[in-house]
Amino acid sequence: MPRNKTYDDDLVLEKAMNVFWVHGYEGTSVRLLEKEMGINQFSMYASFKNKKNLFINVLRKYREFVIINRFQPLLQEGAGLAELEIFFKNATIVRHGNDDRRGCLVVNTAGELGEKDPDIAKEINLYYDFIRNMFLRVLKNAIEKNEIPAHTEVEKQASFLLGVMQGISVANKTMDKSQLSDFIDVALNQLI
Repeated sequence: MPRNKTYDDDLVLEKAMNVFWVHGYEGTSVRLLEKEMGINQFSMYASFKNKKNLFINVLRKYREFVIINRFQPLLQEGAGLAELEIFFKNATIVRHGNDDRRGCLVVNTAGELGEKDPDIAKEINLYYDFIRNMFLRVLKNAIEKNEIPAHTEVEKQASFLLGVMQGISVANKTMDKSQLSDFIDVALNQLI
């Protein structure tokens, strides 16, 4: 007879997300996941099959988290240069729990694993494609609103802004607020 789950998948995924965010993929043991998620290894494997599959689900959960909590201003219809500036300025004060210097889980994972695992790399690239396309829409809106020149190479600029976002995630771990502000100002000023 199958056993009924006594836990909520979304809640345990959020707990696992925080563990991976702090410790990275390689630094997170199954024992640590059991302890922090509040479920045993059997339950974890029954729901997620293995650590890698759990992590892939965590990356998807993280994408949902940032879409709701970080990207909404840029996803609004007509979002342009003002929203882009606010987005980047807010990226320097991201807070989740008590730790405000964890950076982006996906950027951290890309730095840790790169292309070592094709399934994880696929999730990383899906995340980056989403962000690049979001920046592309914002840049097209900015051209329509005459905020940036009509001849702006939006494809190249969207890729550049993706790199800026990745850089902010890493720089946020060590730079002070003034240095981060300079970084963002230079990046945005090259658009106008």
